[in-house]
Amino acid sequence: MLLKDCVAIITGAGKGLGKSIAEEFYKEGALLALFDIQYDLVDNLAKKLDSSRERVMAINADVTDEMIIKDSMLKVFSKFGKIDILVNNAGISLHKPTKEMSVEDFNKVININLNGPFICSKSVISYMEKQKRGKIVNIASLGGRTGRPGVGVNYAASKAGVIGLTQTLARELGPSGIYVNSICPGPILTEQTRQYPADVFASWNVGRAVKKDGLPQDVADAAVFLSSNKSDWITGVTLDVNGGILMK
Repeated sequence: MLLKDCVAIITGAGKGLGKSIAEEFYKEGALLALFDIQYDLVDNLAKKLDSSRERVMAINADVTDEMIIKDSMLKVFSKFGKIDILVNNAGISLHKPTKEMSVEDFNKVININLNGPFICSKSVISYMEKQKRGKIVNIASLGGRTGRPGVGVNYAASKAGVIGLTQTLARELGPSGIYVNSICPGPILTEQTRQYPADVFASWNVGRAVKKDGLPQDVADAAVFLSSNKSDWITGVTLDVNGGILMK
């Protein structure tokens, strides 16, 4: 097991990529703290994974509220005695043409997708510094690299910001033994994307080098790698998980 007895916080763990990451981390032996603003989702997932609640806890957490996040981190530490991994996955999208997008629409996405990872990362640093080790994995997006079709400027800007946040944190925290990396998924078949017509999903995959569709499991596997000691010479990296749509 690559994450045996590691304590991992996963934000936005109630569905989609966050849920898949949580399930894979649990298989790899991690102790989990599942954060989500929709508490019923993470509560149900915690019950499914571990009915005893010895290895999994669910927390109603708004990643944009610093006081709530600080309190949530303390709850995790109080239960498990350490925090080894943070996966900043919580995010939203509000796709609209720029001329139809309000400032409120722009700021809402920035607040959750970029301020959220900043707040959560800031709040976990002291715990990781004390143990002189930690792993932070930020979920960015191919849209943050290229402005793909179907990606609003708010989403693209937020995810580009996550990449910059990742690189700067990696340099700042590296001397303390804290590794910070990000994952840029391409189009992934989730509950949300399956609602789009097949031709729309296909348009997002133009230029893909392989026939295989992207699945949540693909992102979860990358998150396991970047959270484990198998990636102990890797920091400040953005790992593209996109089937070869973008190669750089």
